[in-house]
Amino acid sequence: MGQYFAKFKEQLALQISVNLDNAIKIQSIAKKDTGIHRTLHELKSLTKWPQIVIYQGGSEEFSESKFNTNEIKKIQSNFSMYKDDRIETMLILYPEISRFLYTPIQRIQLSENYTTAPELEEVEYLKRLETELMLYKQHLIELINLSKDRNSLIILTTTPINLDIKPKKNCSFTSTVDLEKDIFDIREQLKANNPKNAYTESSKLIQKYIGNAGLHYLHGQTSKRIGRIDEAVEHLLKASIYDCSPWRSTEVQNSIIRKVAEEQQVLLFDFAKLVEREYSKNVTFFDEIYAQNLYYEKAMEQLGLVIKSILKL
Repeated sequence: MGQYFAKFKEQLALQISVNLDNAIKIQSIAKKDTGIHRTLHELKSLTKWPQIVIYQGGSEEFSESKFNTNEIKKIQSNFSMYKDDRIETMLILYPEISRFLYTPIQRIQLSENYTTAPELEEVEYLKRLETELMLYKQHLIELINLSKDRNSLIILTTTPINLDIKPKKNCSFTSTVDLEKDIFDIREQLKANNPKNAYTESSKLIQKYIGNAGLHYLHGQTSKRIGRIDEAVEHLLKASIYDCSPWRSTEVQNSIIRKVAEEQQVLLFDFAKLVEREYSKNVTFFDEIYAQNLYYEKAMEQLGLVIKSILKL
């Protein structure tokens, strides 16, 4: 997502550079299939940081295996201890005792050249999910702390989600034979141009089967057909959350980005909300992943105004 975002950096530079003798320069280190852990590694190697760093990502955090599944309990225990303010204070005073407090884990040595991890089986994905998200949040905080240490202003951005794309996979434990039959019946009602009855039935099912991604998607599409757009957006976002295949950024990653920005008191550009507000009004995406260029152009315009204000240009 960062790599595609960077395609519009020249437009952002022009927006910021209006009435300036010397044009603003923007560079990107975003790469395809690269999680935030590799971005952090690259940033740490920079000898000079820019005045402003814009982060756009969250879509590739499952593309590479960063820890062994059998180490999850140790990792979570260590993070639980890390979040204890008393222990944090003690470690600031006596950092050498950290090796006695934390449980050592077997690290995975990542190769210099990135290689995509095999697609995760459902059981493995669900085992890793909580820890992956916990690490993602911590990596965002580390990114913010690095930017503060380098006197760079950081702007976090959320990632637009194509609400009209079906989830790739339902988690097996969320589905039953009866549910599949009910979903089939609702689809038949939609085909027969009877969305009100379909909405009534899907509203009942959504209360009973909370975590079924396909059902949330169907209810969202049904809500859209009868003009309940806010409800449609809510459930289509939930469909992305409950998708059992981590193939894109979801509302979970966006929620983490928003929460971290609020907690760490840094600037947030909510790109996802900008696109969501146009849902049902315009064609917002041109494929499964990327929003129409129009919205990237709007994003650059708004970011440009914010950055000009920050730099007092």
